[in-house]
Amino acid sequence: MANQASTTPPDKQRTASTAVRGRDLLALLQKLRQRGEDASEALPALIAAAERATASLIGGEHRQRRAGSGENFWQFREYQPTDRPQDIDWRQTAKGERVFVRQKEWQTAQTVLFWAQNDAGMHFRSSLNLPSKFESAVTLCLGLGMMLTKSGEQIGPLDGSVRVGRGEQGVQSLGLALLAEKSRVSEHALPHPDTVTANASIILCGDFLGDPDELDRNLTAIAGQQRHGVLVQVLDNAERTLPWTGRVIFTGMGDDALETIENVDSIREEYRTRLDNHLDAVRRVARRHGFEWVMHDTSLPASTALAQIWAALSPHGDTERMV
Repeated sequence: MANQASTTPPDKQRTASTAVRGRDLLALLQKLRQRGEDASEALPALIAAAERATASLIGGEHRQRRAGSGENFWQFREYQPTDRPQDIDWRQTAKGERVFVRQKEWQTAQTVLFWAQNDAGMHFRSSLNLPSKFESAVTLCLGLGMMLTKSGEQIGPLDGSVRVGRGEQGVQSLGLALLAEKSRVSEHALPHPDTVTANASIILCGDFLGDPDELDRNLTAIAGQQRHGVLVQVLDNAERTLPWTGRVIFTGMGDDALETIENVDSIREEYRTRLDNHLDAVRRVARRHGFEWVMHDTSLPASTALAQIWAALSPHGDTERMV
């Protein structure tokens, strides 16, 4: 029997299709959000004691070394007629003949901006038991975002598509923005620098398997905008190890055959050497533009990478880690 043509008006068909896509997007966000929450909760000691050297960042209040309305003591200075009597430190004053007040440091919340590469290659996974590289990248962004908002930081997407925020709403808005953002002409095409908040910390997550010179040009556009920066290179374990043997047909994400290798074992050593050289080139580009470099293998727990990224965000961070 022949199929009957649909009698549903085109505008209602489009509305129904949009609703389905919206539900799928929210379902994916919830799954990745849960992974991010699980990863951040796997680090109970990180926020409390993850190397006390990062305490100024973990606290969400960053020392400016100038007087202000913070809570941390900075220095004593002599009382002036414009000072409030309640600011007098009577214990210090009792030591001599002059009256002293306590000055506290000015404290401000840090803004952290996130970008997750979202092209066809980022949706690769070598096993159904592993997350895709894009899912891993978003998981890391959400997990770190939760940790930062709990510390009073502001978070948001690098492209400025939504305003920076805090708490539950900030994490939700960030996740939706990352899922909606499609990488531009190439995987290294970052948002225009005019959309990047000055003096923010920037987290870039992607596989960065393209031309390092192109990455260099794109990082140049936002160079100097960031207070701190971390470039997280996310790779599938199979991309790192080339585990197959014998004859293998390598295909693109669109299932179009790219190349057939008759004996993978014969090229494995050369492949790993070339990959190591590429990783080193990306690392050098990142460092040249003031970004710390972290490498995450999707077969490893996200919490491991979160610990390294958190350490790299330290004002004294000097992190080049493979995890």
